[in-house]
Amino acid sequence: MHMSMRTWLKASIQLGIGVTILLWLLQLADISKVSALILSMNLLGIALASAFFIVASIFVALALYVPLRQICDLMLPLGRVILGSFAGQLLSDITPARTGYLATPFILKKLCGIPIEVGMAGVIATGFINSIMKAIVAGIALVHFAGALPLPPYIVDAILVGIAILFVAGFALIILTLERRILKAGSILGKVPLIKRSAMKIMHSLDQIQQMGRKIGRGIHYVILLIALSLVANAIALQIIGDQLWADSLDLVDYILIAAIAGSLMYIPITIAGLGVQETGYVILLTSLGINFEEALTFALITRALFTGTDIIGIGPLLKLGLRMR
Repeated sequence: MHMSMRTWLKASIQLGIGVTILLWLLQLADISKVSALILSMNLLGIALASAFFIVASIFVALALYVPLRQICDLMLPLGRVILGSFAGQLLSDITPARTGYLATPFILKKLCGIPIEVGMAGVIATGFINSIMKAIVAGIALVHFAGALPLPPYIVDAILVGIAILFVAGFALIILTLERRILKAGSILGKVPLIKRSAMKIMHSLDQIQQMGRKIGRGIHYVILLIALSLVANAIALQIIGDQLWADSLDLVDYILIAAIAGSLMYIPITIAGLGVQETGYVILLTSLGINFEEALTFALITRALFTGTDIIGIGPLLKLGLRMR
C-alpha cells in the first residue's frame, strides 16, 4: 500500500510533536538519575512485565477470535488469527488514535483467507466493547483521582477528550453494525452518478457486516471477559515495573485505574498513539501520588518501550505480507 506525501507529512508532524514533548520532559528531569534508574532495572522484572504485556495482547487477539468464530461457524487457525491481531496492534501503536488496528481485516484476509467483511465485523464488535469498557474504567479512574489529587485542569481536559473519543468511537462502531437506517441513507448516495458504483459497493459490504454482526451476540460475554483480562494483565505489567522503581505504595487496583487513564490518552490524535501525551499523563498522575519525577518519567518511558516492543511480534506477518502503511 502506497503512502502518499501528504500522509507522510502528517505522520512526521505528529511524530515530531510527540518527540518534542518527550524531550521537554527529559529536559525537566535529571538525566543522570533517569539513566541510573533504567540501568538499575532487573532484567527478570523487565522480562516478566514484557510477558504480561504479551499476555494482554493475546487476550485482545482471543477477544477478536470469538466473534470471528461465531460468524464463520467453523474452525479458524487460532495461531494465525493471533499473529494477525498482533500485526494490527503493532500498526495501532504507530498511528494516531490507534487507527492502524482497522487494517487487521486485510491482514487476516492474507493470513487466513477470512473475508474482509467477516474480519471487519469481528474488529467492529471487539472494538466497540474495548472502547466502551476502557472509557467506563477511565471515567471511574478520573473521578477517583481528580477527587483526591491536585490534577492540573489541562490533564483532566485531555483525559476527558480521550474518554470522549473512546465513547464516540465505540458507539459509532455499534451503530455501523446494527443500525439499518444507515443502509437506507447510503442508498441515496447510490443514485449519484459520479459515486454510484463506489457507494453501492460500500453499502453492500456494510450490509454483509451488519448481517454477520447479528451472529456475534452469543459470544459477547466471552469478549467482555477477555477484554477485562487484558486490562488486568496490562495493570500487572505496570505494577511489576513500578515495584522496581519505588517502594510498594500502589496496589493492583491503582494500576488498573492508572492504566485506564493512560490508555485513554493514547487516543488523543495530535501525536502517534498518544506519544508524549501519555507519558506526560503518567508523570503528572504519579507525581501527584507522591512518586519522584525521575522515577515517574522512567516508568513512563519503560512502559512505552515494552508496550510497543512486545507488539513487535506482529512484524513477522507484516513483513511476510509486504504491507506498508497507507
